[in-house]
Amino acid sequence: MISFLRFFPGLLLSVSLLTGLALPGSLAWASSEPAKSDSQTKESKPQKTFEGIEPLFYLDSKRRPFIEPFHKTDSDEYFICRGTVGEWYRQLLAQDFNKLAERDGMPPVSGSTCALHLIATHSGKKLPIVAVEMFPGADDMRSCVLAETCPQLRTVMLYVKDRTLYRTFILGDAKRRVKRQYCLDNQSKILAEKSCWRHFEGD
Repeated sequence: MISFLRFFPGLLLSVSLLTGLALPGSLAWASSEPAKSDSQTKESKPQKTFEGIEPLFYLDSKRRPFIEPFHKTDSDEYFICRGTVGEWYRQLLAQDFNKLAERDGMPPVSGSTCALHLIATHSGKKLPIVAVEMFPGADDMRSCVLAETCPQLRTVMLYVKDRTLYRTFILGDAKRRVKRQYCLDNQSKILAEKSCWRHFEGD
């Protein structure tokens, strides 16, 4: 899939803040411990932020899933959502996608056809950008990930400001030439019809 970095000219400045961030009244990343050695990382296991509550993502301290990617390029890696994205959070993202898609008559997603997308960075701590991709069906997923032509685009990227998590939703319908961006807070309220970076930092 074509890199989304060109839509976010300042996103790299905020991505490194994401590790260990907690949603107010909710929970955080799977692990917020300091970076460990390679040997320690391999032996580590997913850790829940609070006992009995499923985390947003199951990632290690280097923002890596505990499974292998099903597709990989020089700058992008794709992992199945099962075991990498918390089930409750996946359903929340699907609900938000469908609320936004309904505004333009785009088809809904169930959340079951889903990929965790890591986008390589080359600045700061060089931790990858974390995105979640959802698709109306398996054919859309194959086209978006493998063929790099996306008939139905559903991408959410995380943004942090003042230790609060916001989310940029990108939706597109290639056939109708419709493309939308929205910034939502952690209560699923629409703050702006633009990326969170542009909303908070200005154009």
